[in-house]
Amino acid sequence: MLKGAKGEPIDTLQSLFSAVGGKLHYVERAELDRIAPGATHQGIIIRVLKNDPLTVPELVEKLKAGNQQPVILLDGVEDPQNLGAIMRSAEVLGAGGIIVRKRRAAGLTPAAVKASAGAAFHLPIAETPNLDYAIRTLKDNDYWVYGFDSNGDVSLWDISLTGRLGFVFGAEGAGLAHLTKQRCDRLIRIPQSGRVGSLNVSVSVGVVMAEWLRQQQASR
Repeated sequence: MLKGAKGEPIDTLQSLFSAVGGKLHYVERAELDRIAPGATHQGIIIRVLKNDPLTVPELVEKLKAGNQQPVILLDGVEDPQNLGAIMRSAEVLGAGGIIVRKRRAAGLTPAAVKASAGAAFHLPIAETPNLDYAIRTLKDNDYWVYGFDSNGDVSLWDISLTGRLGFVFGAEGAGLAHLTKQRCDRLIRIPQSGRVGSLNVSVSVGVVMAEWLRQQQASR
């Protein structure tokens, strides 16, 4: 923590560290800049231990039968800021977990974790060698897998989002891979009225999850 830092948020952090037995060191700004070069650290850096990502079968087992929270699958999202925003929206709106590719995709970097606003510590994350394996595993466990594509054959507003579901979103620019589209049970489009051709992937996740949550609450 920056030497001389003051204020209510600082007092709260100091109390939290004392409560969990954390070690708090006061340093000059140059030391914080050295530890996190180029980052906006706002006067404090926290080193935490996090669990390794789950496998897809471990995520499915964690959710177990009867859990109706959807799983988000990301087909090669590369921007850690997008990944963080996706985790934030998914957690806030009730997703059960996220599946990401191990290669050629954004991982749980400090930038992604920061962009998630803490969601990365609450939302189960699984890694997969390839998305085809993840989709097959979900289907083998009674999930319906829906891909979101601008050319989908049905509107998001016209489909019932019930049961065990997997929602697949494509990479920035490229969208869903051809094989991924073939593996999905259905391709769904998000209705649009503007001139720009597509939504940012993190916004798409937020729109879909908000509609899923709306339908769950309307059915109660």
